[in-house]
Amino acid sequence: MTTSRDVGRGVLAAVAALVAMAGTAAAGLVLLDADRLGGFAGLVGAVVALAVGGSAEFGAIPSGDLPFVVRGGVGVMPLGVTLVGAVVLGWLLLPRGDGLLVRGTAAAVALPVGMAAVAAFARGTVTVPSGSASPGGGGSVCGLPAAGPLGRAGSGGPLAAGFSVPVWPAVAGAVVGVLAVVAVCRLVARFRVALRGVAWAAAGVTVACLVGAWVFGGTAAAGGVLLGLPLVVFGAVSLGLGVPWAVSSDGALACVLDGVPPPAAGGPLTWVAVVVLLGLGVLVARSGGRDGGPLRRATRLAVLLGSVVGVALGVLALLSRVSVGLGIEAFGFTFPVLDARFAADPLVALLLGAAAGAAAGFAGGLLVDGSLRLASVSWPAWRDRIGR
Repeated sequence: MTTSRDVGRGVLAAVAALVAMAGTAAAGLVLLDADRLGGFAGLVGAVVALAVGGSAEFGAIPSGDLPFVVRGGVGVMPLGVTLVGAVVLGWLLLPRGDGLLVRGTAAAVALPVGMAAVAAFARGTVTVPSGSASPGGGGSVCGLPAAGPLGRAGSGGPLAAGFSVPVWPAVAGAVVGVLAVVAVCRLVARFRVALRGVAWAAAGVTVACLVGAWVFGGTAAAGGVLLGLPLVVFGAVSLGLGVPWAVSSDGALACVLDGVPPPAAGGPLTWVAVVVLLGLGVLVARSGGRDGGPLRRATRLAVLLGSVVGVALGVLALLSRVSVGLGIEAFGFTFPVLDARFAADPLVALLLGAAAGAAAGFAGGLLVDGSLRLASVSWPAWRDRIGR
């Protein structure tokens, strides 16, 4: 039955998700010292819009007399901000009882409206320090003389660049994101998945990663981890499983990425993937029911975890793609300069994730059953030994 209370809760969940995303984005940018560049409020809005699949565009007029304009775009999802928004939204939509679809529908309307306002607000000007705007400093780039807009930017002082975020891609991404969160909430409610242990484990891993990054890399590393921790975890797990990553570039400045190899798969990261997936299998096995025999429970968990991990890694491979475009506009024409892309293979990620998730689920189920059986045998014997 539709109630105004459920509608209000859905709107409140959307607002809380936006506020949480904005707070996470602001904290990450402050840690990265991005507030010194200017236009901080607009930068926060841009990061929030990027977190739902939007894109950012920028343009700059370098110092000099020539009528050139440098234009470009960046496509990257700060998945740390995305995850915070999804968790807050799902946590507030999920309370027991009927009305999940009503709350989800209200959130699917409110969040895109709020995201449209954020994207429209996400514009401003940042000042790039002198010497950092020109690849290669004052020399040649890819055999081209450092003249014109790219060359003069490094020697003519700081470069002011304006940025903005297209509204409709951010709105579409918000709609898809809300529907995905509602679908996950529906599955959790349908199968009565215990989230408390998973939530505490995820929070512990997040805090440990942030503290470690702060201690070993400083505040900038902590800011990067805060904005992109899921990308870091996915990169480590996917490379540990052998998922290939590719680096490609086109354009006049494509040579700036020549000799930059993609990250190597396997090696020590294999153990990272084993530990993460096996720990996930044990955690899910501890949270699940105890009906059926050990092999039946382990098989059921293998099917469940194989499906979830496979789909999750495939989706993360799509979301973790990074693209950068750069061009020069002059006399009414646009000349492409650089189009760079960095991505993992989503199909391989899905297949390897499904296989590894199934293995981790089966092993985790057997480990949990074995440990519980051992504890049930050892505890009475220990009590008899001490005379109780």
